[in-house]
Amino acid sequence: MSTENKRIHVLLGPEAGEKGVRLKEIRANLRKEFGADPEIHRFYPFETLNGEIFTALSNNSLFSEHRLVILSQAENLQASQIKELAEYIKEPSDTATLVIISAENYLSGKLTGQVPKQQVQVFWEMFDNRKHEWVRNLFSTANFGITADAVEVLLELVENNTQELRATSQQLMQFIASDGGDTVTEEAVLRYIQHTRQESVFSLFEHIATGSYERVLDILHTLIRSGEGDAVPMLGGLLWQFRRLVSLEELLEQGYPWDDAVKQVKVMGKSAAIRRKKDEGTYRSAVQRYPLDVTRSIIARIGEYDIKTREMGTELQPMVLEQLMGIIMVKQGQCPRLLGGASFSTDARI
Repeated sequence: MSTENKRIHVLLGPEAGEKGVRLKEIRANLRKEFGADPEIHRFYPFETLNGEIFTALSNNSLFSEHRLVILSQAENLQASQIKELAEYIKEPSDTATLVIISAENYLSGKLTGQVPKQQVQVFWEMFDNRKHEWVRNLFSTANFGITADAVEVLLELVENNTQELRATSQQLMQFIASDGGDTVTEEAVLRYIQHTRQESVFSLFEHIATGSYERVLDILHTLIRSGEGDAVPMLGGLLWQFRRLVSLEELLEQGYPWDDAVKQVKVMGKSAAIRRKKDEGTYRSAVQRYPLDVTRSIIARIGEYDIKTREMGTELQPMVLEQLMGIIMVKQGQCPRLLGGASFSTDARI
């Protein structure tokens, strides 16, 4: 194994926050070693189909002694790209450091087998029993309190990595502080998400419940253009709201009066009571539009699409999300086939 393989790092796993911290450490170490910031190049697999990444790795810079080249979403590499990278790793440039990043826990052994074990790191998703304490400690360190219900909602609606949790929590604290408060409640989390974005997964669900298919697509496209249309957190938010809806419908089916049912709604065994009048109106419309069996089918479809979107590149996600909106609103949760058999040119709008 080449001694220059110390210039290769592989960062794996779903925990984006910790991977981000490690990447900053690598950059800081290079700054210390060379006395200046390295020149940074970032690539995704679809941006180096013709070997563009190797130009950045091999060509010395006029402005910096060293180059930091980052390859993200490596799980989407084609077989030919893996072969080319494996050849490079055998004899890498001594003037560049390559960092390969993937959300998966494993990459081809052709790549990782040539990298020193201590430089292949897997950043696992935070265990469920650590998430609540992590969030509480984050708020406590900033002299904020947060209720148990608020922690539950935050964890349901924010992607499960410390990077997203930290960023959203800091914004939430600023929002609460602007009102002179120092304690975050469930109502405050929902109010923050609804009022800090013109469109959000909440307004998307509101129109799925009350509006037209065309209006839902308009909101979806607005979220995508604004950068808020990442499939994983969006589907997580929709899943939480449809689980809330199915809980309400089950209570109503059991004979509970409406006023009692909205107070006893639960999501994943945790209280998710519907308290705001506006939300009651949204869920009343949703109950009328989506019967219990339909809501259960929709939850199943969201779960299937969540898996699919995690397996594919981000460039396809807008079409996939658009297709899902049609399955929810037009097909009422019924889908005879999964994405593997769909044609995006003919089926994107169902």
